[in-house]
Amino acid sequence: MAKNSSIRKNWPKYVLQWGVLAALVVFLTGLIPSKEAVDPEAYCPMGGLQALATYLAKGSLPCSMSSLQVMMGIALVAAVVLFSKLFCAYICPVGTVQDLLSKARKALKIKGIKIASGSVLDKVLRIVKYALVFWIFYMTVNASELFCKNLDPYYAIATGFKGEITLWMSIVSISIVVLGSFLVDMFWCRYLCPLGAISNSLKFWLWIGVLFGVYYVADVLGADIPWAVLLGGFCILGYLLEILHSKPKMQLLYVMKDQNACNNCGLCEKKCPYHINIKDCRNGKIDSVDCTLCGECTAACSTGALKVGVSKGSKGGFWKFVPAVLTVILIAFGMWAGGKLELPTIDVEWGIENIAEDGTVTQLVDPSTLQTVQIDGLRSVKCYGSSMSFKARLEKIAGVHGVKTFVNRHSAEILYDPAKTDPDKIQEAIYQPSKFRVNTPDHTVVDSVKVVTIRTEGMYDKMDINYLGMQMRLTGKKIYGLETEFACPLIVRVYMDPSERLDEDWFEDIVEMETLQMPVHGGGTKEIEVEYEFVELEDGESYVPVETFLRNMFSPFKVQWKSRIEAAEGKQQYVYEIVDPNYEKPIILRNMPFLSNHLSKHEGVIGVYLDLNKDLMPAISIRFAEPMTAEKLWELMTMETWTITYSKDDVREQPAKLSFKKEGTVSIFE
Repeated sequence: MAKNSSIRKNWPKYVLQWGVLAALVVFLTGLIPSKEAVDPEAYCPMGGLQALATYLAKGSLPCSMSSLQVMMGIALVAAVVLFSKLFCAYICPVGTVQDLLSKARKALKIKGIKIASGSVLDKVLRIVKYALVFWIFYMTVNASELFCKNLDPYYAIATGFKGEITLWMSIVSISIVVLGSFLVDMFWCRYLCPLGAISNSLKFWLWIGVLFGVYYVADVLGADIPWAVLLGGFCILGYLLEILHSKPKMQLLYVMKDQNACNNCGLCEKKCPYHINIKDCRNGKIDSVDCTLCGECTAACSTGALKVGVSKGSKGGFWKFVPAVLTVILIAFGMWAGGKLELPTIDVEWGIENIAEDGTVTQLVDPSTLQTVQIDGLRSVKCYGSSMSFKARLEKIAGVHGVKTFVNRHSAEILYDPAKTDPDKIQEAIYQPSKFRVNTPDHTVVDSVKVVTIRTEGMYDKMDINYLGMQMRLTGKKIYGLETEFACPLIVRVYMDPSERLDEDWFEDIVEMETLQMPVHGGGTKEIEVEYEFVELEDGESYVPVETFLRNMFSPFKVQWKSRIEAAEGKQQYVYEIVDPNYEKPIILRNMPFLSNHLSKHEGVIGVYLDLNKDLMPAISIRFAEPMTAEKLWELMTMETWTITYSKDDVREQPAKLSFKKEGTVSIFE
């Protein structure tokens, strides 16, 4: 009955905890279909803090991170500094699982292991989470990738072990959460959780502020101190404050204790997830660094000696709801601010000044003359990696000196010299002509394809032609393909069956469709917003042979080795061909370099190709000569593990990138 009473008295905590856990289970498992793919790290404050650290250290956000995660991280910081570790108590799914594991152990009447707070073992174990903070943040900032995903137990389970994980790290961390937390209450949170270490450090925010202030002053004075030194200082200072001081005194909200009402039963300490020594607290407030304001102690207290509040006189009836309400408010604020504000994923400049080895600065361009142009609709700019690829293209354009990318809105602000270029030239220089196969004509029935030209605006990203093609595919019309050519407005050539008669109104309706219901792998659809503008349907039409169209739409792959060609001179050469209609899919082309890399290690392999064969069917072909045989090729191609050479000193055994189910045919190379 006591257990039910505790849950009933502390229901705000359980509503939030179990509600968040249930929502994650429902949405991540697809029990409730969602139009948008559910991102398990979308609201992660730990990822947000890593992203913020990377932005401050390098001026960029890690891949896949946005201002939403950053603002959730800032909301967590505000909660810890002003109130307590509310995220840990009310939201964190790992904390909820640990709580359930502890309850399961007690229900099974299994005696747990108690590590006394302040003991030597307790202090030694607490250093682990600070070491993890340093490792995770150091790796994240250097690589601009969230390193915590390699070992985060929540991320591994939420993605079904299909995310960017390191399998052995994930298995170890999950095992520790389950086994450690089953035997020791809140084992992960107390000793291993990096976010717990950051939160504990931030409880001593004045000291942390002094550390950052000293670093900032040193930087202003010209001391070139690596950011990693600041990170190390944060971890060391946080750990020392936690084990030596352990009682932050600058929060606004505490669990308050009325010593006169206390009967010293010790039930509060027993119910506390961290087993804080509440009974012996004499100063009127529970100021342990471990306290999360979870409310378990106040719910367990039968005399009303413990209440949440800002002073001894705080009334328990109202204040017991405050931590949960503040948690909801801060999360809502983080989500709102994340939607309103956006940090650039990268913010870089080049070619403006030159710094010599002796520190002399030579101005190459007058910064006051530079202007900025904003280009929207860059759907391929969607993370740090694609932003850096976009930057590499811009660096090749004379007169461009910088870029900021905003991946949430797929936009970029480009800094340029108006004396050397202009927005139209920049747009043309970065544009990549695109093509998209909508449907495949039956070349045995249709001998030619009709071509009409439409003009559009708002379609200057290489992904746009794919989305427009998908829209046309869903109409069921006999449209075979699209191809673009840069112009203002954009030239879009539409390839269709000669029998189709589509007028300007039809094209306008399709082009200006506001949303696309994109089919996704495994069933269902994903809604994608599109904002294209139809300009006109040009007069006239033309026709091209089906073979010309098919070869134009197909993206071939070819690699052959000159030394092998020379070595095979005078020998009988053969072609091993595997035909499959699925070979026109982009994933096949992406993995062809791995296949050729794997096969190239074996003598007799001369070349590897992906193309349409003489029957206009997609085919993978391998050119070979003795000592290679067709049987050996099939054995190599169907191995479960391929040997891939990335560099002279980097040779890896990796799972096969392609699978082959039907053996190919052999013909003489001509």
